[in-house]
Amino acid sequence: MKRPLVTLTLAFCLGIFFAHNIKIPYLLVYGIALLFLALSVLSFRKELRSNIFLCCLFFCLGGVLLKNSQILPGCHISKFITYKNDNLYTVKGFINSQPGSKFGRVSFVLKAEEIESAYFRQKCCGYLLVYIKTKRNFRFAEELILTGNLYRPYSFGSGKRQSYRDYLYRQDIFSILQAKAVRQTGKLSKISALRRFSLWLKAGIEGIFFRYVSPLPAGILDAMVLGEKRNIPPLIYNSMIKSGTVHILVVSGFNVGIVSSILILFLKLIRIPRRMRFYITAPLLIIYCFMTGASTPVVRATVMAIFFMLGSIFKREPDIYNSCALAAIFILIINPRQLFDVGFELSFASVISIVYLYPKIKSLLHLDSMKVKVLKFLIEGCLVSFSAWIGTMGFIAYNFRLFTPVTVLANVFMVPLATLITLCGFSLLIMALIFAPLVPFFAYSSELAVVLLLNLNALLIKIPHAYFYLP
Repeated sequence: MKRPLVTLTLAFCLGIFFAHNIKIPYLLVYGIALLFLALSVLSFRKELRSNIFLCCLFFCLGGVLLKNSQILPGCHISKFITYKNDNLYTVKGFINSQPGSKFGRVSFVLKAEEIESAYFRQKCCGYLLVYIKTKRNFRFAEELILTGNLYRPYSFGSGKRQSYRDYLYRQDIFSILQAKAVRQTGKLSKISALRRFSLWLKAGIEGIFFRYVSPLPAGILDAMVLGEKRNIPPLIYNSMIKSGTVHILVVSGFNVGIVSSILILFLKLIRIPRRMRFYITAPLLIIYCFMTGASTPVVRATVMAIFFMLGSIFKREPDIYNSCALAAIFILIINPRQLFDVGFELSFASVISIVYLYPKIKSLLHLDSMKVKVLKFLIEGCLVSFSAWIGTMGFIAYNFRLFTPVTVLANVFMVPLATLITLCGFSLLIMALIFAPLVPFFAYSSELAVVLLLNLNALLIKIPHAYFYLP
């Protein structure tokens, strides 16, 4: 097989898709998977037959993993509630996400360990989303005892496929707790030391942003560098959606590329050997992945970056398609329901469309023979943006009922600005740690670039037919 990892990943994804849409008994799928495993082993000397059986095996494995993820244990917290329940429950567990606060209401994900009502008390497991009106400060891995109403997520959304319940289910959250009272025990979970350190580091970086930069630009920096969107006003977020540039407000492979480039350049300047650079950079990229919430685009980019660095160490030319396949299968093995997440689909669709379409269009237009470098640079930027737009517009139209022709033009100007803002943000952090006199310069530069970005976006969406909603 040419690019065997790509072929096997596609078979794996198809297995998940069919298992999601067709009701097949779990044991039957499991049995068929074992059969194809045996056949692929027995026919390993016959390449064509072995490859076919191997693809069928990965197809069945995708179905098995999805079916297995849908089977909840008997002690799962969702087993104790109906669609809506007015009874009060007391739940004890540990905070499993960075708590966020908005309009006086704190929200976070809780890893439940014990549940109690007027009729029973017993151990439980599973995750639930907690909302509570309070001014208290909570932290990751802290143990809480919460009392409130426990219910299943409502099914509503703005698009054909956008259901809030489905969104939470893909995050392994099957219950919501509207807490009325909370008690902090003072205990901390002994697990997830790396995540705890990452979130502590994230809080410190956010403190630097909001200390030196005014609130709105600091919120934009927080989103671009750390993936935290809670400080972005809804008006700005919606206007970026209309221009098709909302992706620059979230951490993606672009940010991972900047972080890895900065780290590798710094280590190279201080004469760290190539192999040692990998051993230092890879763990730091994993920490950055946890800092930004380990979203699908960041996980994809982190896996791909580590894969490319490994290829450099072993002097092998890495293949972008195999790298994407490796990242996809890594994410789907952990949570096969991510295949139906819009973020997953857009992340991989944009990368693959750029890699596949951009060289073909560039070759068709004979850009390599163009002598005017400025014009060539602008056209190449348009082609990259156009390739990504072609690959993602179907997903956006289907999921959000939105069509944004202005995206191609917007990305040509706004992506470089976003790059500048992100670099200013990282430079601000570095200067705050090693050379404070330069901090005001980078803080002012960040604010100026953010103001320019927002005004440019406002101008672009005023262009006639820049965007329109589909019926």
